[in-house]
Amino acid sequence: MKKFIIINLNQTDSKEAKTARWKERGRWTVFTVILLSLIFANTSLFVIGSGYSRLIAQKENEIADVKQRIRNLQAQGKNLSKQDILSFAELENNRTLWARNFELLGKMTPDDMALTGLKFNKRNKKLYIEGISVVYKDEEEYEIVYDYINLMKRNREFSKKFPKVKFRQGSLKKIRGQDIVHFEIEAALRTTAKKRKKKS
Repeated sequence: MKKFIIINLNQTDSKEAKTARWKERGRWTVFTVILLSLIFANTSLFVIGSGYSRLIAQKENEIADVKQRIRNLQAQGKNLSKQDILSFAELENNRTLWARNFELLGKMTPDDMALTGLKFNKRNKKLYIEGISVVYKDEEEYEIVYDYINLMKRNREFSKKFPKVKFRQGSLKKIRGQDIVHFEIEAALRTTAKKRKKKS
């Protein structure tokens, strides 16, 4: 009686196909995670920008109110005190055009980076910029972050408002084999020093 050995030639192909499918699924999962993160970050940035737009409108209304008061006093023939003039000048000088600064940040932000948060500390006059970025194999961990900081420093309009920009902190995470860096940048707002006149 003859014995036959049955070899399943499709088994190897099946394993290779299965491995390829898992790899493809992994790539799509990483892509989906990054895409959702970018969408969430841009939505958060839009919400933050809307909040600052309301703040800008409020400051502009305050300035318009001060100007109207000055015109009313001038019409009534009353002289403005030195303190009134200095207060008005301080309000004008301290006004920050946040909408324009956000526009500059958006233009400088690379395509493979997304900003996830913007916080301004009124006490120390510093803007904290949070974001995430993809780290490629031929790059160092925070290379793209430092390149982003250098872009801010080289931008004349932005650096005029924020002369000191530095890397604050960061962390590296791996999602489905892809390195993702989360970072925070500190930008100090230029402030006008108040000059005090010595009393004689």
